[in-house]
Amino acid sequence: MKLINPILSRHHVAHIRAWLKYKSDNIFAAGPLVIIPTLALVSVCLILLFSSLYLWSGEANTYSQSLWETFMRTLDPGSAAEDTGGFRRFISAAVTMCGIFIISTLIGALTTGMEGKLAELRKGRTQVIETNHTIILGWSAKIFDIINELIIANENQSNPSIVILALKDRIEMQEIISQKIDRKHHNTRIICRNGDPMCIHDLNILSPNQARSIIILAPMNDNPDVSVIKTILAITNNPQRTKCKFHIVAEIRKRSNIEVARIAGADEVVFVHADEIIARIIAQSGRQSGLSIILSMLLSFNYSEIYFKFEPLLVGKTFREILFLYRTSTIIGIMFADETIKICPSLDTIIQENDQIIVIAEDDDAILIQRSPSLPHPSISALVEQDVFIEPSDSIKQTTIEKNIILGWNSKASLIAKQLDNYVSAGSELHILTNLDKATKIISEQLVNELQQQKIYLHSGETTSRTDLEKLNLYNYHDVILLANDISNERNQLDMPSSEAADAECLICLLHLRNIIDKNPRQKTFSIVTEMFDVRNRELAEITRADDFIVSPNILSKYIAQISENKNLTKVFDVLLTAEGAEIYLRPACSFTKLGIPVSFSRILQASIKQQTLAIGYRQTKYAQDPNKFYGIVLNPDKDMSIIFRQEDKIIVLAEE
Repeated sequence: MKLINPILSRHHVAHIRAWLKYKSDNIFAAGPLVIIPTLALVSVCLILLFSSLYLWSGEANTYSQSLWETFMRTLDPGSAAEDTGGFRRFISAAVTMCGIFIISTLIGALTTGMEGKLAELRKGRTQVIETNHTIILGWSAKIFDIINELIIANENQSNPSIVILALKDRIEMQEIISQKIDRKHHNTRIICRNGDPMCIHDLNILSPNQARSIIILAPMNDNPDVSVIKTILAITNNPQRTKCKFHIVAEIRKRSNIEVARIAGADEVVFVHADEIIARIIAQSGRQSGLSIILSMLLSFNYSEIYFKFEPLLVGKTFREILFLYRTSTIIGIMFADETIKICPSLDTIIQENDQIIVIAEDDDAILIQRSPSLPHPSISALVEQDVFIEPSDSIKQTTIEKNIILGWNSKASLIAKQLDNYVSAGSELHILTNLDKATKIISEQLVNELQQQKIYLHSGETTSRTDLEKLNLYNYHDVILLANDISNERNQLDMPSSEAADAECLICLLHLRNIIDKNPRQKTFSIVTEMFDVRNRELAEITRADDFIVSPNILSKYIAQISENKNLTKVFDVLLTAEGAEIYLRPACSFTKLGIPVSFSRILQASIKQQTLAIGYRQTKYAQDPNKFYGIVLNPDKDMSIIFRQEDKIIVLAEE
């Protein structure tokens, strides 16, 4: 008889043990999807084995009975309580012990699986299956105002959703959004995912091919435009993209990067140069008190906004004829079939097939013809019969020699100076108060050579210094523009101390200015326009009685949200926010009607046409400091509504030079 080598036997046993351990480790590491089927297989084998023992021992009459008894003892240890006989009890105990092991392992596997699934969901890496949704890539302070505007825009939509992708924890994003956004009274679902907007794999999680629009926010890093361009490339060059064109709105910080960004995005991307948009608004608002409020209302979905509509009944009619067909909407222009636009076109312009009207309305559903197209439009003679007085006015756009001042300095200051150059005559002066070395360098090396109409004077000082402000003799200036001091990397998050510090400096400066004005016996002859970062600080600043407040992140967010809904709106705002073409003006009401008598807005509209302008609203000065009355501004009024205008009231018009 051949003896087995004990050393070989031990090695063999050790190998088998290691192999079994390896296989069991693999099973448990594979998770519930492997553990549960394995446990089910083991359970079936044990039940078959012990059922055979029951039947063999004579404890059961049939095999089906032995299967049932074994199965019940596997699940319920109490089933063996009434068993008699040593062998039967031994089998029942063995079955029960195996059942306890299997059930406990199953519960553990299910618990682990649930925890793993919750952890996976927490990471925000699961696929989003949505259609006609809005995607926001990136995270910045503007995201909350953008979400708010999109929520309002989605109120008449069915099952709308906003999907956000950012390098931020999903739970953290949801918690911050729930704190900033009231989610109780809207129908928009907000879905957050964690990922890199520049990664094609992460972008595919969002179903970008089915999205209505994609918004790319510039990140808060040293070179945000590079990140934006890489994100555009990841979207447009995605191997999984369809033939449908994307509608992308991308924020760009430096104008010098727009050209290369357009190469990356072609005609699928609308670029928003943040500083230039705000600079245009500040430059225009300084010249007309209340203009920033009007623009903010037009940019918000909360009020009447701008729409495009094709109306077959208007084909063949002139622009003059269609102005009075819409009682609760205000027509301001035409988008022609080639997608070019004209704000305030000639009154004799004929509406052609495939032309669309550009309308200010409360909602797209409210753009309805409410007067018969066959009825004649009001005549000028009718105005005289109704005792409406029209005072002839000169051209609205008249450049004059001016002396303006900018208090403070940030990245928008030089752009504002260039915008002001379009509105003043040669020989005008622009004074700047700042103590920043980089501002001095930009002014001396660049700005002095770029301005054609203005001569620059630099004053060294701080905006928070009463002494420095008094030295300026503010009554010598036409407009005073107060800028929030530059904050690094645009860290204008609502909870960032840098933005709070910048707004605090503006508040201190405004308080000084108010006190200087109050102590001077002369009447204030200049306007004060203030830029701020946090909309909450505007309420604090209203006590200073500044003429206009421009909360730059808030206005920019509204602009981005509007463009994301309709890319053609960028053409309209490009016209309204530049010196060329039609612009918004606030004209004295006495230029359009007699004061103190009721007059319908349709008569005001007809009077404005007489002056080659287009009335779109009015401002009642008695409410100029009342935010609940929108500071006295009414856009797109009902044309049949009668208004009594007083001294200092204004008519809001669109006009070209």
